[in-house]
Amino acid sequence: MGFEEVFYTCGGRKLFTKYSRKGTPSVLFLAGMGDSCETWNVVQNRIAQITSTFSYDRAGVGRSDTVSSPRTCHDLVQELAELLRHVSAEPPFIVVGHSFGGLFARLFASYYPGQVAGLVLVDAAVEYKELAYEKALPKKLQATNRVYLENPMLNREKIDKLQSYKQIAEHSQLGNIPLSILTRGLPDHEQDGWPQQEIMKIEQGLQAKMQELSTESSFKIAQHSRHYIHHDEPEIVIEEIEMMIKGRAK
Repeated sequence: MGFEEVFYTCGGRKLFTKYSRKGTPSVLFLAGMGDSCETWNVVQNRIAQITSTFSYDRAGVGRSDTVSSPRTCHDLVQELAELLRHVSAEPPFIVVGHSFGGLFARLFASYYPGQVAGLVLVDAAVEYKELAYEKALPKKLQATNRVYLENPMLNREKIDKLQSYKQIAEHSQLGNIPLSILTRGLPDHEQDGWPQQEIMKIEQGLQAKMQELSTESSFKIAQHSRHYIHHDEPEIVIEEIEMMIKGRAK
């Protein structure tokens, strides 16, 4: 199995890409905020044995150039589409997104529904999740949570979350695109007083509701995983992707 590791320039920035060619569908791996494409190594290596795969480092992470001004999910979708043209990736695409990567995976699918054969969301972020957290947060954490939501300069990739959430909300429905939703079954480790058990329950509810986005959706809790399901239980993620490839891909 060989990967093509190449830098391409998009919007004046060099971005690192990792692509393997083995027919269609092509499986696209989108990492969570601040994570490089290496987060997918175990899963991508396995899927690359059966079909084409693609992952990359967004600006500000991994081996790609940094970013200095705010960007939105719309910008990321356009950038991804350009990168896929650069590497001559062939649709249909199965898009696998973790955390924030799942959020803009949805926007990509809504922009290019004719090219997307399925979506696998791995403990994906949901729009306006920070507002939903507030009911579980003590007062001293609510202000910090709101500032992080509203100020894009506080996150490593300079993502304008409010504008991105608005874009996602305006393009929420996925029609009959096959949709697999995986969510964590264990709370993340306690830190800085965050009520992780309560946050997990809120997340599970938000993610279960995402089944309404597609007429062909499924929902599964990875009982032995925290937020990084593809690290804790990679077989579950691999199985969902293989199901898309074998049975759900158009």
